Amino acid sequence: MKRRDFFKTAGISSAALVSLPAFAKPAPAPAKAAGHGGQDEEHDHGHGGDHDDIKGPLANATMAFGEWNTDPALDRFPNNSPITANNHHLQPGEVTIKAGGSVSFIISGFHLVLVYGPGTKPADINRALTIPPSQQPVPPLINDPANRVYRGLDPSVFPVLAGGTARLQDRIEVVRFPNPGRYLVMCGVLPHFFDVASGEFIMFGYVRVLK
Repeated sequence: MKRRDFFKTAGISSAALVSLPAFAKPAPAPAKAAGHGGQDEEHDHGHGGDHDDIKGPLANATMAFGEWNTDPALDRFPNNSPITANNHHLQPGEVTIKAGGSVSFIISGFHLVLVYGPGTKPADINRALTIPPSQQPVPPLINDPANRVYRGLDPSVFPVLAGGTARLQDRIEVVRFPNPGRYLVMCGVLPHFFDVASGEFIMFGYVRVLK
């Protein structure tokens, strides 16, 4: 049925028909400009504009910073963190990412994350430079600033849960590495890093950052 015949059937006069609005297609919504709510903005993470999205298996790596043992069996409930039940090592000993990627340090126990720039070896760290923790009594913390690119949170300041004797210190610190190189990662708790009895360096590892 034609449009005019339809209105005649419905009892609408020609004069009234003229006054009706035209059946037109709605105007298309204006396109959103890139960077102002459009699709491009969803990928615009440049708070500072110095990095691109890092994708693929080398965008992020995970390194365990201390681990809780299971032999002998350990019961940490409700808030038990005996230092003798912690394995003071980094696992794995080396991880690889590409420049601009990050490492997630999963910290279990009383540990301080220190990262030193490319070329630094454990023997280069001045262990005589220490700082007392914010709260005593705990071991001294290494405070050698030479070539240090990251120092994590002081593990002594975390609160003690009600009814417990150990601090709520398990956490994750995610660190970004924008520049290539092989970075030394170590625990800044002095006896964790260097064992006086054996004369060996213990809690350290490396982050290899590719171009």
